[in-house]
Amino acid sequence: MRRLLLISGLVSALALSWNPAPASAQPTPDRAAAEVEAVIAAGDGVKLDAIALANAGCGASCDGKDPQSFKIYYDGTRYYTCAEDAITPKLSTGYLYRVSSPLGNVELRYSPRCRTAWARTSAGAVRFKVVSRYTSGTHRTTMTGASPASWTVMVNDANLEAQACYQPVGPYDGWECTRWY
Repeated sequence: MRRLLLISGLVSALALSWNPAPASAQPTPDRAAAEVEAVIAAGDGVKLDAIALANAGCGASCDGKDPQSFKIYYDGTRYYTCAEDAITPKLSTGYLYRVSSPLGNVELRYSPRCRTAWARTSAGAVRFKVVSRYTSGTHRTTMTGASPASWTVMVNDANLEAQACYQPVGPYDGWECTRWY
C-alpha cells in the first residue's frame, strides 16, 4: 500500500511539473521599470549616472524641458526634477539675480544638481525669456515665456552663462535683464 501511495504521489508530482504554471503564478513584468522607459521614450525624462551628472549636469537633454516635471532618473525608478534644488543665485556682493519694476519682474532660477537655468516671473502681463550663451559671449539659445505662464523651460548651463529678461506687454520697448550667471 505504501508503494502504491508513493508511486501515485510521484506520478502526481511529475504530472504537475509537466503542466505550465497558472497565469497568476507567471512572473509579471516590472511595471515601474516599464513606466520609466515610457517616460523616457516620451521625452519627459532621462537616465543619468552620478558621474555624468556631477561632470555635466543633465546637459543638452534638459534644454527645452520643464524644470517642474522633467524627470532625472538616477537609481532605477527613483528620480528628481531640476526645480527641487533650484535657487535664485546671489553674489557675495549681495546682487540677487532678480530684476523688477512696477511694470514687471523676472528672476533667474538655477539648479546646481542639473546645472540648468530658467526664467521665472510673478508679473501679470510680461514677456520673459532665459538667454544662454557660451563663455566667449556667443549666443547659444533663447527660451521664451509669456504670461500667464510662470516660468520658461530650461537651458543647459554647464560651462555656459545664462540671464533672465522680461518685457512688459504693451507699448513698451526693450528688455530688462539680470546679469549673466
